[in-house]
Amino acid sequence: MSSINEQLYNYLIENSPHISQQWLVEKRNFTDPFYSNNPNPSIDELLKEQNALTIRTVATSLLDEKTFSELLETWAETVAKNRVENNIAIHNVIEALNKTREIIWSYVERFVQGQAGDITTKDVLKWSAIYNQSFDRLIFEFSKRYYYLFTTRLNAQQMLIRELSSPIIPILEKVGVLPIVGDVDTYRAKSLSDEIPQKCIELGLDKLFIDISGVSIIDTMVANELYKFMEVLSLLGIRPYISGIRPEVAHTSVQLGLDFGKISTFSSLKQALLRTGVYKNM
Repeated sequence: MSSINEQLYNYLIENSPHISQQWLVEKRNFTDPFYSNNPNPSIDELLKEQNALTIRTVATSLLDEKTFSELLETWAETVAKNRVENNIAIHNVIEALNKTREIIWSYVERFVQGQAGDITTKDVLKWSAIYNQSFDRLIFEFSKRYYYLFTTRLNAQQMLIRELSSPIIPILEKVGVLPIVGDVDTYRAKSLSDEIPQKCIELGLDKLFIDISGVSIIDTMVANELYKFMEVLSLLGIRPYISGIRPEVAHTSVQLGLDFGKISTFSSLKQALLRTGVYKNM
């Protein structure tokens, strides 16, 4: 650990408040309003704290790889979590990091100018290599953590949407209704086969009324998936009833050669409940 590296490290840490303040002024020109025009004063305080952590992390790379790696992990988790929670696009975060990169290096230049003959070209070139490598690692670790947190949240949201879009409504003991509304693509149709049978078992159902009157379009792939879904239910001892089949859906099924003869079909959910005798028990 060279003394000149320690001097530069101390210089950056001592000037950390000034670097952060300059960054806060510069951020007014950033693309994302989270940085440039956020009316919440607590956001500026948070950004100031995180900017100070960025400076300390980068400065530590001049001294100790182990400490730098530990700080880098903490920094990436802290910043990525906050940006995901605030829905900040990754390119806007990198824009802000690049400005931090620019400002910190301007202080390195000031340090070099202040030391005059005590610093060699070799020292400057070495600092440049360490500095740029450390910032590249910051961006890489941030991007990796951001992607993980973002996809985890997205998957959770998609799961919730799937659950809300395909709710099983118990109407009697062992009897449930599954209203399917909106567009049904192959992915959603497959999720029905993957998730609904398990839900039926958990609810103890032996009859499931599937109403598709709210589905506008069903293509050949989706019709095929729905047919497989009905077969899975039957194999599990859950009798499926389907209602609300539109003429175009019936036509598609015939073209596919799908045999719905083993499945009770009805023009409406009301008709299905009446003809199966379920309505009398309600």
